[in-house]
Amino acid sequence: MKQHKNSPLVWPLRALGLGALVGIWAYGNGPGGISPLVLPTIPRVMEALGEALAQPATYEAAFITFGEILAAFVIASVLGLAAGFWAARTPVRTQVFQSIFVWGYLAPLILFYPLFILSFGTGVGSKIGYGAVSAFFPIAYNSLRAFATVKPTMLTVARAFGASSFQTDFLIKLPSALPLTSSGVRIGAGASMITVIFAEMLASTAGLGYQLALNSQTFAAPQAFAMIILLMVLVGVLQGLVNILLTPKSERGKSLNAAH
Repeated sequence: MKQHKNSPLVWPLRALGLGALVGIWAYGNGPGGISPLVLPTIPRVMEALGEALAQPATYEAAFITFGEILAAFVIASVLGLAAGFWAARTPVRTQVFQSIFVWGYLAPLILFYPLFILSFGTGVGSKIGYGAVSAFFPIAYNSLRAFATVKPTMLTVARAFGASSFQTDFLIKLPSALPLTSSGVRIGAGASMITVIFAEMLASTAGLGYQLALNSQTFAAPQAFAMIILLMVLVGVLQGLVNILLTPKSERGKSLNAAH
């Protein structure tokens, strides 16, 4: 596959976008007349961020949120990949479970979050369970599609050369299904991050999402914006780790060379 070098305009355009956001924010604080209770000034948010970073409780909350997201993602990945692989092994299973996975993928699972609270309480269990279920369906659906669409001719040729079922599964199906499966895992990672943070905001006693909701309810806008910044950094780190894990080493090297 042909590799395209990053344009030299990429980072300047990103910086321009960030500058535009800061400019709009400053305009809202000044001529825009937006109340500081709704949109605090940038210096005040930075001050609140520094105060948050100086408190051990902030790191404890970040660790809880990170652990919940990681646990939900790992559970969803293992079960989703296994379910997709199993369902794709026969045409009948594929037809039956594809509709189920699509339904779970598209259904508003937030409607079922109260059931997780009733089952696991407001602790980390309900966040992990809800995040895992939300991430399971996109992973399972994409895995099913990936394994079910492997070209039959490849399997026929492999069997003609004496390949066992184990060999066809792991030497033919798995490499062919990897691109679409990786896409499903990436979507599942995003789903687990969104749902865990949202669940913390709805009903929780710990975590960065809980801190964000608490500051919003008490009209502590600078502290709320500081939590938003921390959550964005945490999500960025997690997404970066997922991309590193799912990107082959050869592709990582090419990407680094293109960046330089």
